[in-house]
Amino acid sequence: MSESVAKKAAGEFSASGLAKTDVDLIAACRRGDESAWNELVERYQRLIITIPRRAGLSEEQAADILQEVFLTLFEKLDEIEQPDKIRSWLVTTAKFKTWGAVRGEKNLYAPASDEEMEAEMANLPDAAPLADAHLIELEQQHLIRTALNELEERCRTILSMIYLQDAAASYAEVARATGVGETSISPLRARCLKKLANILQK
Repeated sequence: MSESVAKKAAGEFSASGLAKTDVDLIAACRRGDESAWNELVERYQRLIITIPRRAGLSEEQAADILQEVFLTLFEKLDEIEQPDKIRSWLVTTAKFKTWGAVRGEKNLYAPASDEEMEAEMANLPDAAPLADAHLIELEQQHLIRTALNELEERCRTILSMIYLQDAAASYAEVARATGVGETSISPLRARCLKKLANILQK
């Protein structure tokens, strides 16, 4: 795993407590848990809003699409057959709604299939609006945050303090927070990164 990618997840991971999985959140949303719905929106809103923005739509249009995507999810919540793949469902829905907005502005015809839509989006004059490195990177960040939550508390603390803060903590600060010797932080960091990589490879 790239350490630079881990750093870019700053501010989106809390070292205290385990985050709920997507499956947990969808199940809670179906029970009417408002806090679970808010957590789901917060988890994916930046990824979703990137799609219309990279397609050249305005902030206001992107916000409208974000709202439409989650409204559609709310309406179809009980129809989701694979809650573990909700990220893909949200991204695909956002792409379709983005394409609808772009098509309306440019008077383009409606694509007959997902593949045709992807091809048309890729051919827009905007520089690789959807299947670009930025979108892939955001998806990687989500996977990293999810994997971090599977680590034991000490590893979560070490990695979050070193990589997920605006200013990386010193080894001395990490040592005080974890209650181990400062010289132990470097090998612990390496072992924790290896554990994280193993989780991501599953």
